Amino acid sequence: MSKSNLLFDVQDLAVKYPNGDFALHHVNFTVESPSFMAIIGPNGSGKSTLLKTALGLIRPTRGTIKMMGYDSVRDGHKIQRMVRYVPQRDQIGLNIPMKVKDIALMGRLLKKRPPRFASSKDKEITRQALEKVDMQDFWDRPFPELSGGQRQRVLVARALAGKGSILILDEPLAGTDAESQRLIVDALEDYHKNNDVSIVMVTHDLNPIHRMVKNVLLLKRTVIGIGAPCSIMDVDLLTKVYGPTARIVEYAGHRYCVTHDSGMDRHE
Repeated sequence: MSKSNLLFDVQDLAVKYPNGDFALHHVNFTVESPSFMAIIGPNGSGKSTLLKTALGLIRPTRGTIKMMGYDSVRDGHKIQRMVRYVPQRDQIGLNIPMKVKDIALMGRLLKKRPPRFASSKDKEITRQALEKVDMQDFWDRPFPELSGGQRQRVLVARALAGKGSILILDEPLAGTDAESQRLIVDALEDYHKNNDVSIVMVTHDLNPIHRMVKNVLLLKRTVIGIGAPCSIMDVDLLTKVYGPTARIVEYAGHRYCVTHDSGMDRHE
């Protein structure tokens, strides 16, 4: 299929775990491109499974999921060339003595054909990406010596330095300090505004990114709601996902949601 203007086109999607239980079922939604999209829901709701299925890393049990018109099963390699992906738990072993520059340059090198050598342009673009998250002075620092928040900033910079029209991040703010969260969010906001790129972020907390998000998908193994953030911050929808502990509080023109799972989400 030729490229379309739909970031996601998902029709009757179902995915099973190896034990036969459904990770996702009857998932249907579309999102136009470009977008800054957030995917929210409690642990075990299928958020990461949805992303991996879209990337062609997991085969659906039923239905289809397409990105920009490309089918995840038939065109997985094309989708992966379009996407820059920051997984929830990166597979870089901390016992490997790699430096920050080695990690960050992967965003440029992994989509090159072997032999992969970093050009001066690759290094310059990567340095600029590191600067966006205030990690430019760590170029020669061993990656394992960094704090958790600093490592996450390097991984986001690696994605920003890469090539592809879609940036997917799976819980990029989880386990990071307040300063790292601020730097990552500011970098993503600036990048989205100044580049023709869609950003898809799985998150437990809309609060840090509420001003940038265009579409929110509320997921609990199936679609509970999809729309603008203010329409998803609805007590009836959130109760279906988070249970009776979900609360909506409105104050000074802002809508707040407090849940046991995710803390506080916010949108105007």
